[in-house]
Amino acid sequence: MNITQLRYFLKTAEVLNYSKAADALFIARQSLRQAIAAMEAEIGKPLFDNVRNKLTLTEYGTYLNTAGRDVLRAFDEMEQGLINLTAGSASLRIGFSMSLFPFILPDNEIILRSFRCRFPDIRLHVEQMENDAVIRAVMDAELDAGCVLQMPCRREGCRMHVLKEYEVALDYEDPMFFGGKRYLKPEDLEGVPCQGMGSLEISMQPFWELCEKNEIHFPYQKVPLTLDAFYQIKHGRAAGFDILKTNVPEFDWNRTSVLTGFHWELGFLCSERSENQGLLNLFFRFMEGEYTARWEQYDRLFARPEPSDDGALYLE
Repeated sequence: MNITQLRYFLKTAEVLNYSKAADALFIARQSLRQAIAAMEAEIGKPLFDNVRNKLTLTEYGTYLNTAGRDVLRAFDEMEQGLINLTAGSASLRIGFSMSLFPFILPDNEIILRSFRCRFPDIRLHVEQMENDAVIRAVMDAELDAGCVLQMPCRREGCRMHVLKEYEVALDYEDPMFFGGKRYLKPEDLEGVPCQGMGSLEISMQPFWELCEKNEIHFPYQKVPLTLDAFYQIKHGRAAGFDILKTNVPEFDWNRTSVLTGFHWELGFLCSERSENQGLLNLFFRFMEGEYTARWEQYDRLFARPEPSDDGALYLE
């Protein structure tokens, strides 16, 4: 079976008439019948029933009609993407959450330059925006994709390509915030001033929904810039939602607790309405490969042995 045969079959399944399908495809009726017959011979089952010159789909034809439309749509998108790429008219609009800089994605400018050098015919339009703004722009199809940090949730018209997952941490200077607890439940945040890179209802939607349901209340401020957030945490003004990274030299359990039951997804939120799905997959795979290599190198550089229960160190 080839893509031309599939295209012929799907048009016939749509109009259920050989003559009308042949006219729409600009081919002879006999050529269409021969293509359908070749498909049926290959699979060994009929695709159509023909009773008194009235076509209906068999169970095999019904399956192929359903599954084949997704295949043909993907093929057409791939073909058009290749045409755009070779014609120099391919473009991607990508947003990055400003909260990911400078620490979570420190090499992003280098990687983007590398992508532009590797694929010079793709016009890459990049914007830095607040985490919430990136999510909204992708949902509204104003961006093809956006790199964000979020708690996993279903967003209409979007799909998430995950680069990495992290546990949710809360950083603080004031030890009285959580009474020395290393692992927190949502109710432990009651009344504690907190801050984060995005709004609770958008960037942390599952957590926000649970707090609303259980009437858990605490002062919250959105602070998109990482350095501003560090300043407020350092001066004991609030506890900050963060990612848990125990392998960095500056990590201190006395100033960090884990919010159990929740985790972060770092990755690219992609619009399903984008006409550049093939280019998006290409871009994501490139970014995934570059960052995976860097994270592995970073983990090896800062890895340190964990203490055992008796205080001894496990050394590999």
